[in-house]
Amino acid sequence: MNKSNQMKLTAPTLSVTDFNLPSLHLLHDEINVILKDTEIHLGEFTDDNSQAPLLLDSIIVLKQLSCIFQLISLAGAEALNTAIIQGLQQLYDSGDNNNIALIMDLSEAIMTLDRYVEFVLLTESVEPTLLLPIINKLNAHSQIAPIDAEYFAIFGNSSVIIANPEQNFQPLNELNIDSELLTYAYRSGLGVALINRDGNLSQDDQQKLDAMAAACALIAANSSSLFWQAAATAVTDIATILPLNLSQKHTLIYLEQQFQSYLPVMDTRFADLVSFACQRDTEEAKILREQYAANQLEDPQRKQMARFLFGPNRALTDTLNTIIQTQINTIKENVDSYARGDSINPVDMQTSQIIEELTTLSSSLHLLVLSNAANSLTKAAEAVTKWRTPSPEDFDHLLLALMHAENATIAMAEMHTPGAIYLPLNNPHISLHQLNTAYDTLTQESRTAIASAEQAINDYLAEPERDVLNIQNIPEMMRQVAGAVRFLQLPTPASMLSQLASYLQHRINSGTRIDDDTLAYIADVMMAVDHHLDGFENHRPVSKQALDVGQHSLSQLLAA
Repeated sequence: MNKSNQMKLTAPTLSVTDFNLPSLHLLHDEINVILKDTEIHLGEFTDDNSQAPLLLDSIIVLKQLSCIFQLISLAGAEALNTAIIQGLQQLYDSGDNNNIALIMDLSEAIMTLDRYVEFVLLTESVEPTLLLPIINKLNAHSQIAPIDAEYFAIFGNSSVIIANPEQNFQPLNELNIDSELLTYAYRSGLGVALINRDGNLSQDDQQKLDAMAAACALIAANSSSLFWQAAATAVTDIATILPLNLSQKHTLIYLEQQFQSYLPVMDTRFADLVSFACQRDTEEAKILREQYAANQLEDPQRKQMARFLFGPNRALTDTLNTIIQTQINTIKENVDSYARGDSINPVDMQTSQIIEELTTLSSSLHLLVLSNAANSLTKAAEAVTKWRTPSPEDFDHLLLALMHAENATIAMAEMHTPGAIYLPLNNPHISLHQLNTAYDTLTQESRTAIASAEQAINDYLAEPERDVLNIQNIPEMMRQVAGAVRFLQLPTPASMLSQLASYLQHRINSGTRIDDDTLAYIADVMMAVDHHLDGFENHRPVSKQALDVGQHSLSQLLAA
């Protein structure tokens, strides 16, 4: 099979967006139920037009879903959902279950919307233009004018989407300018912008803000990249929008770090910067909005996104993974039977069966573009043909090839699991299944330990004497959880727990009574980490607000 025609199983990462992914993860299961019910109701109406009231039920629920899509700014999904509502309303009003064209288009639209929600979660980006063909097809049934291809590119009509971020950023070391001086100038103004609380400025502060704006303007004069144009627009006359909110402050800090290219460009904060700048009421912002609208994916890239959208979904990859894991286990059992010599079949027949199963499995993995694992199985099959009295090393090589296949199919399934956490696999000879089991166990035990610590604090609060024995084990528990969390590649929560453990140990050793406010801060830190672990356990990214609250409370404890 030609590689260009093979299935593309890897989620394309071609853009970044300011869309709030955690909100969609929380709603995903409910959206699936709504769309499945709509599909069932449409099918029952198709079979029997007396079931038209079921369409009305779906219309009511889908209208609520449109409001949710609007609330979370998933514009393409909202437009498609609205088109589905209009199509269902048309069927309900006419009662015509022989309108096959509309019914087929509605069925396609429901499937596409379901796929698109999963697509957004997997690619962690939005591409509403992929939905335009089916949206306009449905709108045509209601004589509604088609949506123009450029509609979603206009700022404000969708979440901010930065196509090909790397091509829209230029490091300062590529420009013939004094980056150190510009960085100093920017930082001087940044300090003013971050600490200002009332919009009032001294003459010195204004000069620092002017220097900040001048630094970005000079860079923008030497680079036409969207990033630096947005930077210059964001900080021009910034005094007029002081004091800044927390999100704007985070964006300007990210901008400062990019003076030295410290952070990746493929970052949602790039989209936040463009959003911040485009919202300014200035002539520069108007020009920037035009540049933003012109920044679109190229046709081959859009086709790649479309292939992934309409390619294998999670249901299919999970099924394939289950089937392949079953095949691998069957081969392992046959190899084990061969090694033990407890099979009733002749040795030649056993080796022929193992070779055939390996070859079949290798072909399946080739079809799934899991070439490395497939090649390992092919080599393993060739090695089995030479078996006469296989040594332990021969069996080890075969089992290693099977583990490669097992890891490859697990990774394939995880790529189509929204919110799946990809932790580094530094040793390819480790079983992903065993590693994932270890991660799951660590997460569950860490959450259990945090729950126990919370209960200990409740017991401490419940006693008028505030017996320190109730909480004396908490520091050690938090240190153990911190180690586990660090193993899970979550350095910030791990550091928070380590600092909390040290603080609490000091308070316990001092023998002083711990007041309610302090206990509330301690609980904040624990709950923030537990919330993060909950997202990890349930394959759901969490917003940064919880950790921000936990870090703020930890700061209050350490500063006391």
